[in-house]
Amino acid sequence: MNYLSASLLILTLVGCAPAPAPLFPTQPANAVLPSPASTLETLTPSPTPQAAPLQGLAGLAAPPAPAQECRDRVWQEADSFLFECQAGEQRLRYRYTPATGSLHDLTVQLDERPPFYPSFYGGPIFLFGDRQIPIWDAETLTLSHAEPLLSADGLEITWRAALGEQEIAYTYRLSLHGRTLRLQATSPTAEIPAFSFDRSEETPGARLLSIPYLATFDLLFYDGLFLSAYFDWTQSNASYYEKVSEPYSERSFHFSQMAFYQPDTDGQRQPLHEVLYLTVSDRLADVLPALPNPPSPHRATLAGRTVVDFWAEEPFAETQARVQALHERGLTDLLLIRHPWQRCGYDDCYPSVLPARAEWGGDSALQSLSQAARRAGDLFALHENYVDVYPNADRWSPDDLALDPQGDPRPAWFNQTTGQQAYLLSPFRALEIARPISPEIHRRYATSAAFLDVHTAVPPWEKTDYRAEQAGSARFGPVFQAYIDLLTFLRAAHQGPVLSEGGAHFLYAGWVDGVEAEYQDGLDEGHTTPPLVDFALLRLHPLMVNYGVGYFPRYFSQAGQLKWGGYTLEDQHHYLATQIAFCHAGYIDSPELFDSAEDWLAWVERTARLVAPIHQRCAAAQAVRILYRVDGALAPVEQAIAAQELSQVFVQYDNGLQVYVNRHPDQPWPVDLAFTPSWAAFSALVDETRQDFVGTPHNDSFLLPPNGWLAVMP
Repeated sequence: MNYLSASLLILTLVGCAPAPAPLFPTQPANAVLPSPASTLETLTPSPTPQAAPLQGLAGLAAPPAPAQECRDRVWQEADSFLFECQAGEQRLRYRYTPATGSLHDLTVQLDERPPFYPSFYGGPIFLFGDRQIPIWDAETLTLSHAEPLLSADGLEITWRAALGEQEIAYTYRLSLHGRTLRLQATSPTAEIPAFSFDRSEETPGARLLSIPYLATFDLLFYDGLFLSAYFDWTQSNASYYEKVSEPYSERSFHFSQMAFYQPDTDGQRQPLHEVLYLTVSDRLADVLPALPNPPSPHRATLAGRTVVDFWAEEPFAETQARVQALHERGLTDLLLIRHPWQRCGYDDCYPSVLPARAEWGGDSALQSLSQAARRAGDLFALHENYVDVYPNADRWSPDDLALDPQGDPRPAWFNQTTGQQAYLLSPFRALEIARPISPEIHRRYATSAAFLDVHTAVPPWEKTDYRAEQAGSARFGPVFQAYIDLLTFLRAAHQGPVLSEGGAHFLYAGWVDGVEAEYQDGLDEGHTTPPLVDFALLRLHPLMVNYGVGYFPRYFSQAGQLKWGGYTLEDQHHYLATQIAFCHAGYIDSPELFDSAEDWLAWVERTARLVAPIHQRCAAAQAVRILYRVDGALAPVEQAIAAQELSQVFVQYDNGLQVYVNRHPDQPWPVDLAFTPSWAAFSALVDETRQDFVGTPHNDSFLLPPNGWLAVMP
């Protein structure tokens, strides 16, 4: 996509939202609103173009039904339409009063608390000629609406924005589902190049809340309430989404997204079609999106395995010697990933990867490495990439490249070592390119798993192809489907699980079997991020098996600087504790990052001995209780977020497993069990010395140091 244009548009639109205004304002001076009767005939809704749902997705991404059942009702009160959820003694009310054509017409109120705007002036950005006019800057426009249509299915209202002889019609359809207000925004024309949720207003003291692994939008925490507002990525016509998360003032916060509609190379733009979910609740789980994906069929295969990465450009025989050293220590049931193996080396001349690089031993040496892994019961995967295509590839055709709206090939990875610039392979060509390559990789090297580079690290809207003659051009939805098809194909080609990179993997959970589970950003300083595990355990965990919590240089980065080694034993305990909190499989980064071969071997052994037994017990289980230690007592996540105390977490699974993890930087955690466990795995203080243990314990009291943990079975 054209990131420069997108950034300029965001700065222009976000920065120009109007100053705060009183709640429930009277009719704005700039909005000319004829009576419904005078506009009904001229604004009869046109048939609305529908976005095709992704074929691979069985459901929608709306938050699931809340734990406490709502009695929903919708009715008209004077000029307003009310959508109410009554849950026990609590009343949540969304009020829509047609006045401006923007989402400023919508307010939220819980019980008798003051109402607030979830979206101060969100809505369309109009294209009149060559002028882009956002709804919040519409003083030059005439806005009118047809008579609102209220039915059992909700409310439908069609608006018209007019400037001179040009008119742009768009329709809102609002409906209530539990605590979620569903807004569908459509237009029969292609003159709406963007749709913004804008920002909250009258929310003093609110906080932006970033959720680990929920990469594409944040939440707003206000007055004990959680707000989520996001577009349904399975129902969109957009070219891309942009996360907008930043304070606007002490009373106003951007926390959602914008949808952008770019023209294809012929200048044609898709008509607006978005579904947006706004959910307000005092329970975090109520506002988190559902993931309408099928669970991975390889969860049992991956349970308890330790993933070991090999990134060095070294002979295959050297990697085999390292693997043999692991086996001699009794470490099996590993999953080994060799990243550089390709004919031209790593990140060069893709997709021409076969045969294996001669300088490293060629096919015979790589086959020997694979056989050694198989004999020990390890899974073996090789790195594949169907995103980057290099001009020095055997197959190089401009027709295979994704184009930007100006018709130029979209640049992808730049190899600083070779000076080669890759270009984005059109997602619609990816499966075609992979069809002869992946099965041949499996045939030659007896792979039992696969590693697919890039795809799940970023959302599909970063890979949109604007080539006009390509079906699905200028929309990210078909890109998403193309990558789902590719993941499905690779799973069959390698007859095993497909792994990939973490980042935006929640979108692909289940379609990809597991990822290297770093947080949202490359330099994320994951070691400073509290283990807020709810989204990962409630939404991701039932669908896939993730491993690690990020590449070591990124996880331990500081002030934007990668940490390329010098990892201490305390660093490892920190990393191990975080994996255990999220029920991730154990992971070890590449050997060259360690001070010595023995140091690396010790890290692998410690990870396999300590993490795998816990992961075997939690991988197929479901979390039924998640609590955090607040002021010395276990409390629900809502209380922990309010107190900003999330470093000590307790998880109970449906098979009886209980896990305590202490990520507090300096505070120990005494744990006194009400039973003597039949099995335990812990890193705890025994006689003031840290002891790592797996087996049958002889006590029921434990003192967890910083970066300590306890896992027990009754």
